[in-house]
Amino acid sequence: MKSILQNYQKNKILYSFTLSLFALIVFLETINHRFEMNDFKVYYLAGKAFFNNQEIYGVQFGLASGYYKYSPVFLLIFSPYLIFGYKTACIIHAFILAIATILTLISAKEIYQKIINQRELQNRYLFIFAIFIIVNHLFREIHLGNLNMIIVMLLCLGIQQILNEKQIVPGFFIALAILIKPYLIILAIPLFFHKKFGFLMSLGAWLGILLISPITYLGFNKFILMNKHWIHEIFQHGAYLYSNHTFTSLIRQYVTEALNDHSHLYFLIAFTLAYVLIYFALLKKYSAISEKNNSKSLVFSYFILLSLIPNILITDTEHFLYSTPIILFSIYSLYSNLNTKYIIAFVIFSILYAINSPDILGKFLSAKFEDLGILGMANLGLIVTFILLQRNQKKNE
Repeated sequence: MKSILQNYQKNKILYSFTLSLFALIVFLETINHRFEMNDFKVYYLAGKAFFNNQEIYGVQFGLASGYYKYSPVFLLIFSPYLIFGYKTACIIHAFILAIATILTLISAKEIYQKIINQRELQNRYLFIFAIFIIVNHLFREIHLGNLNMIIVMLLCLGIQQILNEKQIVPGFFIALAILIKPYLIILAIPLFFHKKFGFLMSLGAWLGILLISPITYLGFNKFILMNKHWIHEIFQHGAYLYSNHTFTSLIRQYVTEALNDHSHLYFLIAFTLAYVLIYFALLKKYSAISEKNNSKSLVFSYFILLSLIPNILITDTEHFLYSTPIILFSIYSLYSNLNTKYIIAFVIFSILYAINSPDILGKFLSAKFEDLGILGMANLGLIVTFILLQRNQKKNE
Protein backbone atom coordinates (compact mmCIF):
# COMPACT_ATOMS: atom_id res chain seq x y z
CA MET A 1 0.00 0.00 0.00
CA LYS A 2 2.86 2.36 0.87
CA SER A 3 4.52 1.83 -2.54
CA ILE A 4 1.18 2.46 -4.30
CA LEU A 5 0.76 5.77 -2.46
CA GLN A 6 4.36 6.74 -3.23
CA ASN A 7 3.79 5.91 -6.89
CA TYR A 8 0.69 8.11 -6.90
CA GLN A 9 2.41 11.02 -5.16
CA LYS A 10 5.36 10.91 -7.56
CA ASN A 11 3.11 10.74 -10.65
CA LYS A 12 0.10 12.72 -9.45
CA ILE A 13 -0.03 14.85 -12.63
CA LEU A 14 -0.13 11.76 -14.85
CA TYR A 15 -2.87 10.12 -12.76
CA SER A 16 -5.01 13.26 -12.69
CA PHE A 17 -4.61 14.05 -16.39
CA THR A 18 -5.18 10.49 -17.63
CA LEU A 19 -8.18 9.74 -15.43
CA SER A 20 -9.75 13.08 -16.40
CA LEU A 21 -9.07 12.38 -20.08
CA PHE A 22 -10.68 8.93 -19.93
CA ALA A 23 -13.68 10.33 -18.04
CA LEU A 24 -14.06 12.99 -20.77
CA ILE A 25 -13.86 10.34 -23.53
CA VAL A 26 -16.51 8.19 -21.80
CA PHE A 27 -18.71 11.29 -21.36
CA LEU A 28 -18.36 12.26 -25.05
CA GLU A 29 -19.03 8.69 -26.15
CA THR A 30 -22.11 8.55 -23.96
CA ILE A 31 -23.72 11.84 -25.04
CA ASN A 32 -23.04 10.93 -28.70
CA HIS A 33 -24.61 7.48 -28.17
CA ARG A 34 -21.37 5.76 -29.14
CA PHE A 35 -20.45 4.14 -25.82
CA GLU A 36 -21.08 0.61 -27.08
CA MET A 37 -17.68 -1.10 -26.61
CA ASN A 38 -18.45 -3.72 -29.25
CA ASP A 39 -15.25 -5.73 -28.73
CA PHE A 40 -15.86 -5.73 -25.00
CA LYS A 41 -19.43 -6.86 -25.72
CA VAL A 42 -17.98 -9.96 -27.42
CA TYR A 43 -15.97 -10.86 -24.30
CA TYR A 44 -18.93 -10.12 -22.05
CA LEU A 45 -21.55 -12.10 -24.00
CA ALA A 46 -19.09 -14.94 -24.65
CA GLY A 47 -18.44 -15.05 -20.90
CA LYS A 48 -22.16 -15.31 -20.19
CA ALA A 49 -22.46 -18.10 -22.78
CA PHE A 50 -19.41 -19.92 -21.39
CA PHE A 51 -20.81 -20.10 -17.86
CA ASN A 52 -24.23 -21.12 -19.23
CA ASN A 53 -22.58 -24.05 -21.09
CA GLN A 54 -23.42 -22.56 -24.49
CA GLU A 55 -21.26 -22.34 -27.63
CA ILE A 56 -18.76 -19.47 -27.71
CA TYR A 57 -16.75 -20.15 -30.90
CA GLY A 58 -18.22 -19.53 -34.35
CA VAL A 59 -21.03 -17.45 -32.80
CA GLN A 60 -21.61 -13.77 -33.62
CA PHE A 61 -21.78 -11.60 -30.51
CA GLY A 62 -22.91 -8.24 -31.86
CA LEU A 63 -21.24 -6.96 -35.03
CA ALA A 64 -20.52 -8.99 -38.17
CA SER A 65 -16.91 -9.44 -37.02
CA GLY A 66 -17.95 -10.07 -33.42
CA TYR A 67 -16.60 -13.59 -33.03
CA TYR A 68 -14.90 -14.69 -29.83
CA LYS A 69 -11.30 -15.61 -30.75
CA TYR A 70 -9.53 -15.93 -27.41
CA SER A 71 -8.63 -18.93 -25.26
CA PRO A 72 -11.09 -20.46 -22.76
CA VAL A 73 -8.84 -19.36 -19.87
CA PHE A 74 -9.38 -15.72 -20.86
CA LEU A 75 -13.05 -16.04 -19.88
CA LEU A 76 -12.08 -17.25 -16.41
CA ILE A 77 -9.85 -14.18 -16.00
CA PHE A 78 -12.60 -11.97 -17.46
CA SER A 79 -15.35 -13.46 -15.26
CA PRO A 80 -15.39 -10.74 -12.51
CA TYR A 81 -16.93 -8.34 -15.08
CA LEU A 82 -19.93 -10.66 -15.34
CA ILE A 83 -21.02 -9.78 -11.81
CA PHE A 84 -22.10 -6.39 -13.14
CA GLY A 85 -24.63 -5.27 -15.73
CA TYR A 86 -23.20 -4.55 -19.18
CA LYS A 87 -23.08 -0.73 -18.97
CA THR A 88 -21.54 -0.82 -15.48
CA ALA A 89 -18.96 -3.34 -16.71
CA CYS A 90 -18.14 -1.00 -19.62
CA ILE A 91 -17.42 1.89 -17.24
CA ILE A 92 -15.26 -0.36 -15.05
CA HIS A 93 -13.35 -1.51 -18.14
CA ALA A 94 -12.75 2.11 -19.22
CA PHE A 95 -11.34 2.82 -15.73
CA ILE A 96 -9.08 -0.25 -15.96
CA LEU A 97 -7.84 0.93 -19.38
CA ALA A 98 -7.00 4.31 -17.81
CA ILE A 99 -5.02 2.63 -15.02
CA ALA A 100 -3.30 0.37 -17.59
CA THR A 101 -2.27 3.47 -19.59
CA ILE A 102 -0.86 5.12 -16.47
CA LEU A 103 1.05 2.02 -15.38
CA THR A 104 2.38 1.49 -18.92
CA LEU A 105 3.86 4.99 -19.04
CA ILE A 106 5.28 4.80 -15.51
CA SER A 107 6.80 1.39 -16.15
CA ALA A 108 8.28 2.48 -19.53
CA LYS A 109 9.80 5.53 -17.84
CA GLU A 110 11.39 3.42 -15.11
CA ILE A 111 12.72 0.96 -17.71
CA TYR A 112 14.29 3.87 -19.61
CA GLN A 113 15.86 5.23 -16.43
CA LYS A 114 17.35 1.86 -15.58
CA ILE A 115 18.94 1.18 -18.96
CA ILE A 116 20.00 4.73 -19.91
CA ASN A 117 21.10 6.93 -17.05
CA GLN A 118 20.13 5.38 -13.72
CA ARG A 119 18.80 8.71 -12.43
CA GLU A 120 15.31 10.04 -11.83
CA LEU A 121 13.85 11.85 -14.85
CA GLN A 122 12.49 15.00 -13.29
CA ASN A 123 10.20 16.45 -15.96
CA ARG A 124 6.72 15.16 -15.08
CA TYR A 125 5.05 16.74 -18.11
CA LEU A 126 6.75 14.58 -20.75
CA PHE A 127 4.12 11.91 -20.09
CA ILE A 128 1.53 14.37 -21.38
CA PHE A 129 3.26 14.64 -24.77
CA ALA A 130 3.10 10.85 -25.12
CA ILE A 131 -0.60 10.81 -24.25
CA PHE A 132 -1.37 13.51 -26.82
CA ILE A 133 0.36 11.39 -29.49
CA ILE A 134 -1.61 8.24 -28.63
CA VAL A 135 -4.91 9.86 -27.57
CA ASN A 136 -6.71 9.17 -30.86
CA HIS A 137 -5.88 5.46 -30.50
CA LEU A 138 -6.94 5.55 -26.85
CA PHE A 139 -10.27 7.03 -27.97
CA ARG A 140 -10.77 4.08 -30.34
CA GLU A 141 -9.57 1.67 -27.64
CA ILE A 142 -12.36 2.89 -25.36
CA HIS A 143 -14.90 3.05 -28.18
CA LEU A 144 -14.33 -0.64 -28.94
CA GLY A 145 -13.53 -1.71 -25.39
CA ASN A 146 -10.34 -3.43 -26.47
CA LEU A 147 -7.41 -4.81 -24.46
CA ASN A 148 -4.33 -3.36 -26.12
CA MET A 149 -3.27 -1.04 -23.29
CA ILE A 150 -3.68 -3.89 -20.81
CA ILE A 151 -1.42 -6.03 -23.04
CA VAL A 152 1.21 -3.27 -23.31
CA MET A 153 1.04 -2.77 -19.53
CA LEU A 154 1.64 -6.50 -18.91
CA LEU A 155 4.58 -6.53 -21.34
CA CYS A 156 6.13 -3.42 -19.77
CA LEU A 157 5.73 -4.71 -16.22
CA GLY A 158 7.14 -8.05 -17.34
CA ILE A 159 10.35 -6.64 -18.87
CA GLN A 160 10.75 -4.26 -15.92
CA GLN A 161 10.72 -7.23 -13.52
CA ILE A 162 13.17 -9.13 -15.76
CA LEU A 163 15.58 -6.20 -15.51
CA ASN A 164 15.19 -6.48 -11.73
CA GLU A 165 16.34 -10.12 -12.01
CA LYS A 166 12.88 -11.52 -11.21
CA GLN A 167 11.58 -14.62 -12.98
CA ILE A 168 8.25 -15.84 -11.59
CA VAL A 169 6.26 -12.59 -11.67
CA PRO A 170 7.36 -11.49 -15.19
CA GLY A 171 6.64 -15.00 -16.45
CA PHE A 172 3.05 -14.61 -15.26
CA PHE A 173 2.61 -11.12 -16.77
CA ILE A 174 3.97 -12.02 -20.20
CA ALA A 175 2.14 -15.38 -20.25
CA LEU A 176 -1.15 -13.52 -19.75
CA ALA A 177 -0.34 -11.21 -22.69
CA ILE A 178 0.58 -14.16 -24.92
CA LEU A 179 -2.63 -16.02 -24.07
CA ILE A 180 -4.61 -12.96 -25.18
CA LYS A 181 -2.54 -12.51 -28.38
CA PRO A 182 -0.55 -15.70 -29.17
CA TYR A 183 1.59 -13.96 -31.81
CA LEU A 184 3.33 -12.12 -28.94
CA ILE A 185 5.36 -15.30 -28.45
CA ILE A 186 7.86 -13.71 -30.87
CA LEU A 187 8.93 -11.45 -27.97
CA ALA A 188 10.59 -14.51 -26.44
CA ILE A 189 13.24 -14.33 -29.21
CA PRO A 190 15.29 -11.41 -27.77
CA LEU A 191 14.89 -12.92 -24.29
CA PHE A 192 16.31 -16.21 -25.59
CA PHE A 193 19.31 -14.58 -27.26
CA HIS A 194 20.00 -12.53 -24.13
CA LYS A 195 20.07 -15.81 -22.17
CA LYS A 196 17.09 -15.15 -19.90
CA PHE A 197 16.62 -18.90 -19.60
CA GLY A 198 15.25 -18.82 -16.05
CA PHE A 199 12.54 -16.43 -17.16
CA LEU A 200 11.75 -18.52 -20.25
CA MET A 201 11.25 -21.58 -18.04
CA SER A 202 8.94 -19.52 -15.84
CA LEU A 203 7.07 -18.29 -18.92
CA GLY A 204 6.63 -21.85 -20.22
CA ALA A 205 5.41 -23.04 -16.82
CA TRP A 206 2.88 -20.21 -16.51
CA LEU A 207 1.62 -20.76 -20.07
CA GLY A 208 1.08 -24.44 -19.27
CA ILE A 209 -0.65 -23.74 -15.95
CA LEU A 210 -2.93 -21.07 -17.39
CA LEU A 211 -3.78 -23.05 -20.51
CA ILE A 212 -4.89 -26.14 -18.60
CA SER A 213 -6.64 -24.32 -15.75
CA PRO A 214 -10.11 -24.40 -17.45
CA ILE A 215 -9.98 -28.22 -17.36
CA THR A 216 -11.16 -28.12 -13.75
CA TYR A 217 -14.35 -26.39 -14.88
CA LEU A 218 -14.87 -27.96 -18.30
CA GLY A 219 -13.66 -31.53 -17.91
CA PHE A 220 -11.06 -33.11 -20.19
CA ASN A 221 -13.10 -33.80 -23.35
CA LYS A 222 -14.79 -30.42 -23.51
CA PHE A 223 -11.49 -28.72 -22.70
CA ILE A 224 -9.79 -30.38 -25.70
CA LEU A 225 -12.74 -29.57 -27.98
CA MET A 226 -12.84 -25.89 -26.97
CA ASN A 227 -9.11 -25.46 -27.52
CA LYS A 228 -9.47 -26.98 -31.01
CA HIS A 229 -12.20 -24.43 -31.72
CA TRP A 230 -9.98 -21.65 -30.34
CA ILE A 231 -7.06 -22.57 -32.63
CA HIS A 232 -9.44 -22.77 -35.60
CA GLU A 233 -10.85 -19.32 -34.75
CA ILE A 234 -7.33 -17.83 -34.59
CA PHE A 235 -6.66 -18.90 -38.18
CA GLN A 236 -10.12 -17.76 -39.32
CA HIS A 237 -9.66 -14.32 -37.76
CA GLY A 238 -7.60 -12.92 -40.65
CA ALA A 239 -10.25 -13.98 -43.17
CA TYR A 240 -12.63 -11.16 -42.20
CA LEU A 241 -10.05 -8.46 -41.41
CA TYR A 242 -8.11 -6.19 -43.75
CA SER A 243 -5.44 -3.60 -43.03
CA ASN A 244 -4.00 -0.92 -45.28
CA HIS A 245 -1.06 -0.45 -42.91
CA THR A 246 0.87 -3.72 -43.18
CA PHE A 247 4.03 -4.22 -45.22
CA THR A 248 1.97 -6.35 -47.61
CA SER A 249 -0.61 -3.60 -48.18
CA LEU A 250 1.98 -0.82 -48.44
CA ILE A 251 4.02 -2.75 -51.03
CA ARG A 252 0.83 -3.50 -52.97
CA GLN A 253 -0.11 0.16 -52.84
CA TYR A 254 3.23 1.70 -53.79
CA VAL A 255 5.38 -1.02 -55.44
CA THR A 256 3.63 -4.07 -56.88
CA GLU A 257 0.37 -5.98 -56.52
CA ALA A 258 2.12 -9.34 -56.93
CA LEU A 259 2.04 -10.18 -53.18
CA ASN A 260 -0.55 -12.74 -52.09
CA ASP A 261 -2.88 -12.58 -49.08
CA HIS A 262 -0.54 -14.63 -46.88
CA SER A 263 2.52 -12.42 -47.38
CA HIS A 264 2.20 -11.01 -43.85
CA LEU A 265 3.24 -14.45 -42.54
CA TYR A 266 6.34 -14.34 -44.73
CA PHE A 267 7.15 -10.89 -43.36
CA LEU A 268 6.83 -12.24 -39.82
CA ILE A 269 9.31 -15.02 -40.65
CA ALA A 270 11.59 -12.57 -42.47
CA PHE A 271 11.72 -10.15 -39.52
CA THR A 272 12.38 -13.00 -37.12
CA LEU A 273 15.32 -14.17 -39.27
CA ALA A 274 16.50 -10.57 -39.68
CA TYR A 275 16.57 -10.13 -35.91
CA VAL A 276 18.64 -13.31 -35.52
CA LEU A 277 21.15 -12.10 -38.13
CA ILE A 278 21.34 -8.59 -36.65
CA TYR A 279 21.83 -10.04 -33.18
CA PHE A 280 24.80 -12.15 -34.21
CA ALA A 281 26.26 -9.44 -36.45
CA LEU A 282 25.84 -6.41 -34.17
CA LEU A 283 23.88 -6.75 -30.96
CA LYS A 284 25.86 -9.63 -29.47
CA LYS A 285 29.11 -7.70 -29.81
CA TYR A 286 27.48 -4.50 -28.53
CA SER A 287 25.83 -6.28 -25.58
CA ALA A 288 29.11 -7.87 -24.53
CA ILE A 289 30.67 -4.47 -23.76
CA SER A 290 28.77 -4.07 -20.48
CA GLU A 291 25.73 -5.24 -18.58
CA LYS A 292 24.11 -1.84 -19.23
CA ASN A 293 24.45 -2.33 -23.00
CA ASN A 294 23.10 -5.86 -22.67
CA SER A 295 19.96 -4.55 -20.94
CA LYS A 296 19.61 -1.74 -23.47
CA SER A 297 19.80 -4.03 -26.53
CA LEU A 298 17.35 -6.46 -24.88
CA VAL A 299 14.78 -3.76 -24.08
CA PHE A 300 15.03 -1.97 -27.43
CA SER A 301 14.83 -5.26 -29.39
CA TYR A 302 11.79 -6.32 -27.35
CA PHE A 303 9.86 -3.09 -27.86
CA ILE A 304 10.85 -2.59 -31.51
CA LEU A 305 9.55 -6.10 -32.29
CA LEU A 306 6.35 -5.27 -30.41
CA SER A 307 5.82 -1.98 -32.27
CA LEU A 308 6.38 -3.67 -35.65
CA ILE A 309 3.58 -6.22 -35.14
CA PRO A 310 0.74 -4.04 -36.56
CA ASN A 311 2.91 -3.46 -39.66
CA ILE A 312 3.40 -7.20 -40.12
CA LEU A 313 0.10 -8.82 -39.14
CA ILE A 314 -3.47 -7.81 -40.06
CA THR A 315 -4.87 -6.02 -37.01
CA ASP A 316 -7.16 -3.14 -36.09
CA THR A 317 -5.62 0.35 -35.97
CA GLU A 318 -5.76 0.58 -32.15
CA HIS A 319 -3.06 -2.14 -32.08
CA PHE A 320 -0.63 0.64 -33.03
CA LEU A 321 -0.75 1.43 -29.30
CA TYR A 322 1.99 -1.22 -29.18
CA SER A 323 4.35 1.64 -30.12
CA THR A 324 3.62 3.54 -26.89
CA PRO A 325 6.90 2.53 -25.15
CA ILE A 326 9.17 3.58 -28.02
CA ILE A 327 7.23 6.84 -28.37
CA LEU A 328 7.93 7.60 -24.70
CA PHE A 329 11.57 6.48 -25.04
CA SER A 330 11.97 8.83 -28.03
CA ILE A 331 10.48 11.75 -26.09
CA TYR A 332 12.91 11.20 -23.20
CA SER A 333 15.85 10.75 -25.59
CA LEU A 334 15.05 14.00 -27.41
CA TYR A 335 14.55 15.82 -24.10
CA SER A 336 17.97 14.65 -22.88
CA ASN A 337 19.80 15.25 -26.18
CA LEU A 338 18.20 17.94 -28.30
CA ASN A 339 18.80 17.29 -31.99
CA THR A 340 16.90 19.38 -34.51
CA LYS A 341 16.67 16.87 -37.37
CA TYR A 342 15.43 14.06 -35.10
CA ILE A 343 12.95 16.39 -33.39
CA ILE A 344 11.53 17.41 -36.80
CA ALA A 345 11.27 13.79 -37.96
CA PHE A 346 9.67 12.69 -34.69
CA VAL A 347 7.13 15.54 -34.74
CA ILE A 348 6.11 14.85 -38.37
CA PHE A 349 5.66 11.11 -37.85
CA SER A 350 3.91 11.69 -34.51
CA ILE A 351 1.35 13.99 -36.15
CA LEU A 352 0.67 11.49 -38.94
CA TYR A 353 0.42 8.70 -36.35
CA ALA A 354 -1.95 10.74 -34.18
CA ILE A 355 -4.48 12.34 -36.53
CA ASN A 356 -6.04 9.54 -38.58
CA SER A 357 -9.58 10.00 -37.33
CA PRO A 358 -12.83 11.23 -38.97
CA ASP A 359 -13.32 13.45 -35.89
CA ILE A 360 -10.02 15.23 -36.65
CA LEU A 361 -9.68 15.09 -40.43
CA GLY A 362 -13.28 14.71 -41.54
CA LYS A 363 -14.64 11.61 -43.28
CA PHE A 364 -13.19 12.25 -46.75
CA LEU A 365 -9.62 13.06 -45.69
CA SER A 366 -9.61 10.34 -43.03
CA ALA A 367 -10.69 7.77 -45.63
CA LYS A 368 -7.89 9.00 -47.92
CA PHE A 369 -5.33 8.61 -45.13
CA GLU A 370 -6.67 5.11 -44.50
CA ASP A 371 -6.48 4.14 -48.18
CA LEU A 372 -2.89 5.39 -48.45
CA GLY A 373 -1.78 3.51 -45.31
CA ILE A 374 -0.50 6.72 -43.68
CA LEU A 375 -0.74 5.30 -40.16
CA GLY A 376 1.38 2.28 -41.10
CA MET A 377 4.03 4.49 -42.70
CA ALA A 378 3.98 6.89 -39.73
CA ASN A 379 4.50 3.99 -37.32
CA LEU A 380 7.47 2.77 -39.38
CA GLY A 381 8.78 6.34 -39.39
CA LEU A 382 8.60 6.51 -35.59
CA ILE A 383 10.44 3.19 -35.30
CA VAL A 384 13.19 4.20 -37.73
CA THR A 385 13.55 7.61 -36.03
CA PHE A 386 13.89 5.88 -32.67
CA ILE A 387 16.56 3.48 -34.00
CA LEU A 388 18.57 6.31 -35.61
CA LEU A 389 18.20 8.39 -32.45
CA GLN A 390 19.67 5.58 -30.34
CA ARG A 391 22.44 5.00 -32.90
CA ASN A 392 23.30 8.71 -32.77
CA GLN A 393 23.24 8.66 -28.97
CA LYS A 394 25.54 5.62 -28.87
CA LYS A 395 27.94 7.39 -31.27
CA ASN A 396 28.01 10.44 -28.99
CA GLU A 397 28.71 8.25 -25.97
